[in-house]
Amino acid sequence: MKASSTAVRSLILLAALVVGVLGVAGPAQAATYHVTGADAQGLAIQSEPHVNHVIRYVPNGTALNVSCQVNNGDQVDGRVQYGRPFRTWDRLADGTWVYDWYMDTPTVATDGYSPGIPHCDAGSLPALASGCVDWPSSKFLQTPLTSAANGGTGSVVANPHYGTDYHVNCNTTDHMNQYYAVDLGMRAGDPVLSPGGAGTVKYAGWAPSGWESCGQYIIVDHGGGWWSVVCHLSAVYVKAGQTITNDTIIGAVGATGTSEAHLHFSLMKNASITAAGGVYGGQNARPRHLYHLGCGGGYYDWISQGMQVCY
Repeated sequence: MKASSTAVRSLILLAALVVGVLGVAGPAQAATYHVTGADAQGLAIQSEPHVNHVIRYVPNGTALNVSCQVNNGDQVDGRVQYGRPFRTWDRLADGTWVYDWYMDTPTVATDGYSPGIPHCDAGSLPALASGCVDWPSSKFLQTPLTSAANGGTGSVVANPHYGTDYHVNCNTTDHMNQYYAVDLGMRAGDPVLSPGGAGTVKYAGWAPSGWESCGQYIIVDHGGGWWSVVCHLSAVYVKAGQTITNDTIIGAVGATGTSEAHLHFSLMKNASITAAGGVYGGQNARPRHLYHLGCGGGYYDWISQGMQVCY
């Protein structure tokens, strides 16, 4: 297990108490932690959270200012925690990175982050587009790919086009709102899961007139007014009214309605569906807290352009 620090935990709790009393919620500040448990060479300071990008080494006891963490970096020295490869990295105040295992930051929890340390992507999250909503972190959301994606790599490149092309509209009443829809670079035939996991299929098949750019698509109702939509499928394996689980393969990636194979998925709140099966109205939801099993497991707070997304 990686080292923890009672003193650090106490400081975090004290800081939280002060913030609560004063009503201040300013930006997260870098906190000082120390290198511990590194070998004789010391801990590598790296340019990014991946091995072989070493800038310099620092010995045990060195104080480093940690700004935030990610849990999707490389694994170092075969470290395992909670039965998964340990891939948590700390970004320092100067923008460089260190492997968290060798720091006395609070012990990493099952989500891959130390309590009290900000997630790196959370600090750079843009303001929510007017009229859109966030998918609630309390409601399950997963990456809609499997370990078979892209020839068995189990990972894809995300290509969101927030606010451009067909990825527009947050809450128009007579259009399909797709501002926060995400395109994933997948191969034709790759299996597709429901992003929102378990639910009831509302529609499955060819998109009706006016929605042709979706090709074959599937709408799943996840309860509470929350829906997920996947487009451009080459095959559909479910039917309207069917109950599915998190693990149900609902279709296969294709290029229907578009020129190049990829998966387009979007999330909706309180949308409506036409008699023919077209989605419109409601509010487009920004994907938040997408769980993944690959790359050590955990979740992505935010999907950005060019980001690697694992199954």
